Amino acid sequence: RELEQFHRSNAQLDLMIGELRKKLDSMQQTIVGQRKRIGDQESVVSRFKSELHECVQFIQEPERLRSCVAHLHKQHVHREVPHREMDPNVTHEYHRHKDYLERTFTTLKEKFAMDVEAHSAENMRVMHDNMSLIREINKQREANRGTKGVLQTKIASLQRLRLAKSHQQLRSAGSAAGGTAAMAAEMESNRTRIQALRSAVMELEARLSQQQDEQRPTSREILPPMDSAVPQSS
Repeated sequence: RELEQFHRSNAQLDLMIGELRKKLDSMQQTIVGQRKRIGDQESVVSRFKSELHECVQFIQEPERLRSCVAHLHKQHVHREVPHREMDPNVTHEYHRHKDYLERTFTTLKEKFAMDVEAHSAENMRVMHDNMSLIREINKQREANRGTKGVLQTKIASLQRLRLAKSHQQLRSAGSAAGGTAAMAAEMESNRTRIQALRSAVMELEARLSQQQDEQRPTSREILPPMDSAVPQSS
């Protein structure tokens, strides 16, 4: 009786072992199929990445980039992606950001217009100031030109007077011995006065040059040239 019980137990165990082996074989086949599917998907993903990288090379060429993306979509997308309704929170956040960006753009546009208007007004003011400075410099040059002409006339008169007196004193040098000392004194006095007038002319020119450096205009107007220097006496 015990032997029969052992036989029945062995038979049941054999049946269980057979079922487990069938399940194991089925699971192994499933695992192999899943591994093959994963390998195929990894191969597709790798190929897609490579083709996407090639498309990125045309990022600076919109036409070629559009064509490459269309070809990529046609090759890899074989069914329509189901349209899903967008989350209300996402929609609200999108509209909030959109309104914020529109208000920011409007504010920046108005500020830019105000800055342009202020810059134009400042340019006009600087231009008027430059024109005023140019007129003042021209007036000062005219005045300096007149003063220089008067000084040059005086210097020329003194030079002619000195030459005339020198010739007269040379002609009358033999008549009076004491006249030589008076002529020398007169010539020295004339020379001193001429030197003083020359110093005044040089000082006036230096002051004019300093004034031009301090009030130099930024305009592109070409100023008239200065007159020639004071002629030196012989």
